[in-house]
Amino acid sequence: MGGAWKTTSAGETWYPIFDAVEASSVGAIEVAPSDPNIIYVGMGDLITGGSINEGNGVYKSTDAGKTWQHLGLDQTKQIPSILVDSRDPNVVLLAAQGDVHKKSDTRGVYRSTDGGKSWTRTLYVDDSTGAQKITWAFDHPEIMLATTVRHYATPPTGPARYGAIGGGGGGGAGAGAAQGISQTKLFKSTDEGGTWHEITGGGLPRLIGRTSVAIAIGTNAQRMYLIGNFGLYRSDDGGTTWRQMDAADRRIANGQGGYNCGVYVDPRNSDVVYTVNTAMYKSTDGGNTFTGFKGAPGGDDPQQLWIDPTNGQRMLMGLDQGAVVRSALASAATRAPSRRSTGIRCRDGSGGAKPPIR
Repeated sequence: MGGAWKTTSAGETWYPIFDAVEASSVGAIEVAPSDPNIIYVGMGDLITGGSINEGNGVYKSTDAGKTWQHLGLDQTKQIPSILVDSRDPNVVLLAAQGDVHKKSDTRGVYRSTDGGKSWTRTLYVDDSTGAQKITWAFDHPEIMLATTVRHYATPPTGPARYGAIGGGGGGGAGAGAAQGISQTKLFKSTDEGGTWHEITGGGLPRLIGRTSVAIAIGTNAQRMYLIGNFGLYRSDDGGTTWRQMDAADRRIANGQGGYNCGVYVDPRNSDVVYTVNTAMYKSTDGGNTFTGFKGAPGGDDPQQLWIDPTNGQRMLMGLDQGAVVRSALASAATRAPSRRSTGIRCRDGSGGAKPPIR
């Protein structure tokens, strides 16, 4: 039902590398930029909706996926985000959602400086709130953003299932029992996740539900984007002030942010922005206007987009349908990405395909 795959053909074909591990679901995977032999995998569903597949912590490979070592953090249950320092593969940070069934303190942002041998929790809100997204500027990894969301619900009874916890739209998931959607917060670190402070005010709306953040390369970590069901917001001063972008275009954050939610920036141009919702949209003017990029208007329910940090023309996309979509845009700015058949198709218990990440 879950796993990890590897490509050596730029996304044309993939083969499994995680079959030796009993995996119900993988929420995050990260290859160390300075050493591609080192891979970290975080277990558990990326989002909570329909049925829930919980994980048992973190795994690491030092031989490009041939063998795996369990690094603990079993009780984190769902790990939706992992980052590895671009210079030092031993510096790792991850977001932990925690147990949706009960209150616990195994939530927040965890950091390791010894390759996962030991972990320190550096961001914690409370026993019902998990970290959902962490990001940094690839060229300034000391500057980080993290978002949190309430991640605890009373178990449903009868035919009801969990909705998209952290909600604001479940994308068709069953009736939820989320105990409120407060505790959606935005945090910033200036010491690579060692300490955090909450960002409030400055034009930010009341944050609610699931969110996603991005920091643009080449802006001295000043250009930041934040998206959720409340809309798309941009900061040009490192998070001190924010303004809403393209507020009239409801396609950008149309109420399904509890299921599809993402914002990504081209590594060579901070004005080229991609947003994930029922479809993927693209802006070339810093978020002022958007056009359909993939799946619009019908919707592919994209879940993930990876943009090569050294070449914005190379992309991998994970859709609800389970396909990996590769894009080589060449010089055509409006050319839609092409879908490549890869053989990767993983389903969870609710019948929805799990999106491959990379």
